[in-house]
Amino acid sequence: MADITTTTAAVFIPELWSAETLRAQEAALVVAPLVKRYDSLVKGRGDTVHIPRVSNLTAQDKVANTDVTLQAITETEASISIDKWKETSFLVEDIVKVQSNYDLMAEYTSKAGYAIAQQIDTDLLALYTTFTNTAVGTYGTDMGDNEIVGAIQALDEANAPIEDRAMIIKPSQKAAIMKLDKFVRADYLGQYQNPTPVKRGPNNRYLWGEIYGVPVYYTTQIPVDGVGPDTHNMLIHKEAFALALQLAPRTQGTYWQRSLGWLVTVDSIYGMSGLRGDFGVEIKS
Repeated sequence: MADITTTTAAVFIPELWSAETLRAQEAALVVAPLVKRYDSLVKGRGDTVHIPRVSNLTAQDKVANTDVTLQAITETEASISIDKWKETSFLVEDIVKVQSNYDLMAEYTSKAGYAIAQQIDTDLLALYTTFTNTAVGTYGTDMGDNEIVGAIQALDEANAPIEDRAMIIKPSQKAAIMKLDKFVRADYLGQYQNPTPVKRGPNNRYLWGEIYGVPVYYTTQIPVDGVGPDTHNMLIHKEAFALALQLAPRTQGTYWQRSLGWLVTVDSIYGMSGLRGDFGVEIKS
């Protein structure tokens, strides 16, 4: 018996392609807007930013018929080296541009811009190693209320302003916080009709909500290392890190006749450093 099957009739069955592409997932990039910026100072010139520190003075006893006590402090400085030049490039050959149903130039230009922004975010988060406060929490154990309160206390004792603080955590730690009754149960809060700190978020893709008045952001960009793995969540004030973006990510394209295609490059020049070590604290998990 000779049946007509999908195999024998394969030449008549079309394969369909979606008009839309499925782009690789992109992590939430949150840190650059949360830190001290020196972009305007380095636009078009310089390779180092020097930031003088100003110490506090102390109150002295005034003794009658004696001169005041003069105070002269030898000050130090913080500095930012503009030493990072990152680029992402690709080339689309003419035959691909002519025959493809998709605007690959636009697709990959967007991805190239994301790659540069992601690198800046990664470099900033790696500065948790400049913190001078004692870390709170334990590697391999979810953070909880004690760790959150302990991190806030560390910034309070460093006289970091309440304004411009931010907690940046791994998605797994957002899930851990959502399991804490005091943040989700209305009977704990005594306000059945009002949103809880968890229910209030997310306010946008980056800001999840607030806990104890501190904005909480979550991102897969949080540094992770070790066999645990060791996860380096953090609570920062704006002045914990400094970023100087000398050349904001720019896109350049040119026709490359040697390869018969369009060459596109996205690049950026920047520098960063830890600014105030006591204005940040690592929250281990």
